[in-house]
Amino acid sequence: MRVLIIGGTRYLGREIMMRLRERGDDVIVLNRGRTDCPLPEEVGCITADIMEPASIVEGLKGPGGEVMTFDACVHMIAMDGPRAERVIDAVWGLVGHYVQCGSTGVFMPLQRCPADEHEPVDPPPPEWGGFGAKAESDRVARELCERYDLPLTILRPTNIMGPGDVPIDLWGGRDEQFFQELVDGGPVKIPNLGEGLVQPGDVRDIANAFLLALDQPEKADEYNISSAYAITHNYYLELLADAMGVTPAVAHVPVEDLIEEYEGTDRISVRGLRFFVEHMCFTIEKAREDLGYEPEYTPEDSVEQTVRWMFDTGVISGK
Repeated sequence: MRVLIIGGTRYLGREIMMRLRERGDDVIVLNRGRTDCPLPEEVGCITADIMEPASIVEGLKGPGGEVMTFDACVHMIAMDGPRAERVIDAVWGLVGHYVQCGSTGVFMPLQRCPADEHEPVDPPPPEWGGFGAKAESDRVARELCERYDLPLTILRPTNIMGPGDVPIDLWGGRDEQFFQELVDGGPVKIPNLGEGLVQPGDVRDIANAFLLALDQPEKADEYNISSAYAITHNYYLELLADAMGVTPAVAHVPVEDLIEEYEGTDRISVRGLRFFVEHMCFTIEKAREDLGYEPEYTPEDSVEQTVRWMFDTGVISGK
């Protein structure tokens, strides 16, 4: 299989790229030139402006001037409608299957737990960040792929965890300092009563879901991808502390009090925190039934192995 990956140099995109390469697929990564990340020798690299379809097509030309064709295109950085539109306009007719990375954030706030793919998509509050833009990228992809008769799969991960990146912290960010303070025995402030739900999907499982979707273009559809179950914020902290070998002093603090204390500092993202305290809890039954997706890593596994990665790579240090 020949696969074009738009944004395949970091974390989930890189995990997908590496798995495709390891099994012998022909992979080309289109990079915007913003990330310096060496690729394996067997992986081709193209630098192009994804907001300029002509730039993409020019980059896809081979030595003889012919434009390469692909079995599939995986778009990892469709953060808004224009980015989805420009890429699809460039690759339709050159690819047999378009796979877009979405986000379960488009469904927030949830009306049901666990939520499925039929959860309403209303414009999320702007104070939560860019999920309205992600919902727009999904809408644009549906519209254009229908127009061009291009099979479309949208995979929507929950928050991603696993070796390779700093995990989500208890304030909705990915702040290394939060975890270092936890290792150092500092007090931990958990928003509200700590009974909110978070559902970490392991990066390795989510990458596997992308491969399953690529291998089954006839199952093109929209899927939520995560671990098998959600966990409370209190339990998440317990897992982190166990993996670090610490017993933290815990304080439960109303989210508005946290915002008042830290807003305007580099310690907190108000958008991230407000989003984090909403329940994240999704069923993955559709992906299980249609794609054969079965997560290998539990949230407990993923937390423990991510903490180990942070120690091993020096992201955090022990006492």
